Amino acid sequence: MIVPPREPVLSCRSNTYPKGFYCSWHLPTPTYIPNTFNVTVLHGSKIMVCEKDPALKNRCHIRYMHLFSTIKYKVSISVSNALGHNTTAITFDEFTIVKPDPPENVVARPVPSNPRRLEVTWQTPSTWPDPESFPLKFFLRYRPLILDQWQHVELSDGTAHTITDAYAGKEYIIQVAAKDNEIGTWSDWSVAAHATPWTEEPRHLTTEAQAPETTTSTTSSLAPPPTTKICDPGELGSGGGPSIPFLTSVPITLALAAAAATANNLLIW
Repeated sequence: MIVPPREPVLSCRSNTYPKGFYCSWHLPTPTYIPNTFNVTVLHGSKIMVCEKDPALKNRCHIRYMHLFSTIKYKVSISVSNALGHNTTAITFDEFTIVKPDPPENVVARPVPSNPRRLEVTWQTPSTWPDPESFPLKFFLRYRPLILDQWQHVELSDGTAHTITDAYAGKEYIIQVAAKDNEIGTWSDWSVAAHATPWTEEPRHLTTEAQAPETTTSTTSSLAPPPTTKICDPGELGSGGGPSIPFLTSVPITLALAAAAATANNLLIW
């Protein structure tokens, strides 16, 4: 069903301070017919130019003409269609709408040999035009995936921080936000980085079953003792027939001779 427009929702923000700010708007409910928007920006009594965004049709950009001005800005928007019209307006100080974009390229890495540390680095948002003259401070939050409670660290400067109280071996999620040092509000949270603290690689113990088999071959350098041949009958000039070693007859002959000598000695005595 086509309806007249309701009061537009209007907001303004400076993510490129001190260059300028932008304002964006939308209708809380669709009208289902074409609508026409008209934006007016006043700085005191001076009308400011609001340049249309080339990519987003419901956004326009305003350049700051006077920095650190105490004069308030007033932005009005009216919307109309075939069934009616509506309008809204907001008034604000320059410094209250400063809100940087989130930090970029957030990276977390384990620290070798330190099971409770994570090194986190990030970059200033590329849309922030002059970080030297208008430095940012940062807010870091982190937690292990197994817990819901965040831990927080606020950093006055720098784009790096070392977490020293991480749980060993647990995966962490880390995000960073940014804010001008003096004015404005915190940015949205950055894209989350994930990292797990360093863990020692398990040592591989060699078991008996895993031990390689070693075969040792021992070769004796000693040859079997030679057989001493005393004599055989063939060498003594005996006739044919099998050669019987003469070795067995020698002890018997010697034993009989010794017995005869002993008997003679007894008879003489």
